Amino acid sequence: MSKRASLKSKKALIVLPYLKNGDGTAVAIMNYYQSLIDDGWHVDFMHLKSNACQWLNEVRENNGNVFELPQANKYTPAVQNRIENVISQGNYDLVHVNMPGHIGYSTLRLARKKGIAVRIFHAHNPKNILNIKTKMSTWLYDYLIQKEATDLIACSKSAGESRFGSKDFRVMRNVIDTDRFQYRSDARNCIRSGLNITNKVVVGVVGRFAAQKNPGFLVHCFAEYVKIESRAFLLWVGDGELKQRVEQELHRLSLDDRYYFAGRKAEVEDWYAAMDLFFLPSVFEGMGIVFLEAQCTGLPCLGSNHVPVETEVTELMHRLDLNLPEKVWALEMKKITDHAEAEVRQSRANDFIASGYSHEATKDDLKNYYNHLF
Repeated sequence: MSKRASLKSKKALIVLPYLKNGDGTAVAIMNYYQSLIDDGWHVDFMHLKSNACQWLNEVRENNGNVFELPQANKYTPAVQNRIENVISQGNYDLVHVNMPGHIGYSTLRLARKKGIAVRIFHAHNPKNILNIKTKMSTWLYDYLIQKEATDLIACSKSAGESRFGSKDFRVMRNVIDTDRFQYRSDARNCIRSGLNITNKVVVGVVGRFAAQKNPGFLVHCFAEYVKIESRAFLLWVGDGELKQRVEQELHRLSLDDRYYFAGRKAEVEDWYAAMDLFFLPSVFEGMGIVFLEAQCTGLPCLGSNHVPVETEVTELMHRLDLNLPEKVWALEMKKITDHAEAEVRQSRANDFIASGYSHEATKDDLKNYYNHLF
């Protein structure tokens, strides 16, 4: 036991981008939620925008609150006041921040001022290196956040070393529900038949249309793949600010009949089943939980060298250097899909269970960590 005061109310505020299906941070945190509730913790959430989903109802059924932040993309007095009011009125024993930037810093700073002894910062990505502006912003806020946080968590060793350097941090790796992400041939056949892509080689994406996911490079790799695979088809599950730009680029490349954007889907496991290759050449990833989900369904994956090596739970995970030309990536895509066609697809849940990447193996980790801090 630490020297911190023992818990009485066991009340936590968890701050994350979105409490919604498909958000990687939410998936990671909600893996631990029920264990916290069963242990007597009262858990409130604060996020950017409320979306109708099962988790939102679950939190409210457990008498938890879900607070929404106004205009949170900018540092405004309204955001500051909202954070301060939530913390002041919540009587929290612990604040667990899963967002970098000004929201993460403001929350931790105000929590310290209100006398909250346990202030956790949880990194779900390495440093943001997209451009000079994001590099400078990340450096500044990481410095400020680490001055305010009492404890540090990362979703992978590489993310923690990138974000925290030589400081002590706990790795709490993202895991998946292996029962949910089983391969189901009926779901595959239903989706492919409905989209009239039964005879296509489907390159799939599950993720936001965002710069981190490298959509421009992805599209050009796919365009090269089309040149060597006449049956190629792109299926993208997700939404985001760059969607229109991606559509425009596919049109410019005369690929209008070669793609389908499905939008956000709650039953994403069915869409993995419909794919023949999962492809996401991200500029950076903290862990890349989508690669884990895809592999569990028996789907071969191709990602960049910036995806953590921890994603290589099975031989289905492949990674290439982002500096290689699109043609090289296309050849690797062709190699992987040709091999996959010669194999019988099957679920890989047992590999994840054996490697400790299942929900059952890790569901108590956050509860144990919280309790250890008091």
